Amino acid sequence: MKKKTLTQNKWLRFLLPIPVGFTVYVLILLIFDSLQQLTDNFFSQEVMITVLLSFILLETQRLFLHLIDKRYPLKLNHAIIEKASDESSAESTAPFSQSLRIFIIPLASLLFSLLIITPLVWAYFSFLLELVGFSTELIVFNAVFGIVAIIFSMIHVSSSFLAVHKQIHYIREKELRKNLEHDLEKFKLQINPDLLYESLENLISIVHTDTKAADKYIDHLSRIYRYTLDARKIELVSLEQEIAQSASLLYVLNLKHQGAVHFTHSLPEELLMQQVVPGTLPTLIQESVNHTIVNTLQPIEIHLQAEEDQLKYICTNNPKINFEHDQEWQLSLLNKAYQFFSEQKLDVHFNQSTIQVSIPTFEIEEE
Repeated sequence: MKKKTLTQNKWLRFLLPIPVGFTVYVLILLIFDSLQQLTDNFFSQEVMITVLLSFILLETQRLFLHLIDKRYPLKLNHAIIEKASDESSAESTAPFSQSLRIFIIPLASLLFSLLIITPLVWAYFSFLLELVGFSTELIVFNAVFGIVAIIFSMIHVSSSFLAVHKQIHYIREKELRKNLEHDLEKFKLQINPDLLYESLENLISIVHTDTKAADKYIDHLSRIYRYTLDARKIELVSLEQEIAQSASLLYVLNLKHQGAVHFTHSLPEELLMQQVVPGTLPTLIQESVNHTIVNTLQPIEIHLQAEEDQLKYICTNNPKINFEHDQEWQLSLLNKAYQFFSEQKLDVHFNQSTIQVSIPTFEIEEE
């Protein structure tokens, strides 16, 4: 991603010498205490000469700074330059310290300005005005145009550093987005091996007693993993679709736990249209069942509700003895998936009777 600096702006290159030349002329008049001549000589030859000198100086300065940037390019930082450049390019930039750049370039621009302005002013006074003994005027012209050269080079250096700073942020944001995309894809690709193993065990026991129930069980199991595979191609799904797809998981879990997993919701229509990361509800439901005592005497109640414009997932808190329930909910991948879309993440709160999870939702605006 390239950013244009001051010396690369085409229109500014041709327009800038006019105000610079006029300012130089005013400063020279102030130095010689003859500012009253300004109104009489506003469009005089002297003004045109200062504008012309300004144009020549700024253009040569532009080429000079371009050569410096080409010979000693401004490095992004040590980490990026090691990845982006080979050893030879790194060696070429090594002698030109980035911190010294702020002092060396203005000083070099000043010396370069003396080399350009001195012969031009000498030629103007010697051949056009046919004057002799103009050493004071030569010093004044060099001093004023030297200041112009220093200011111009400082602006160039500042804009160069700003351009590189923006590029560094762009690269960081690009790498961060790549990492978040990786985390999102990693979450989408995960398949719960425990659920698959337990489901196959249940299927083996069912298929010998009730073939129709086995067929229905296989159908719901296939829907679970088909949804997991389909979710790889999409980033967000509606909450309504997520609830509908969770029905197959609830069927499989209830067959194992004798119908002790109860799921309800009281969500308004507009919240059902909100978007969530695919697999959010199945992940939370499985975490709830895995870390909670579930049987016919102690069923688990799972409820979705809207609370202060947020989606709340509420389930029974009856942890298994061998689990430290406040540390066992494996939601790191899910949270990383949500960080791809916003800085929000799932907020889990435990109390004596329930576990509450605040789920971020997103609204897709139609263009």
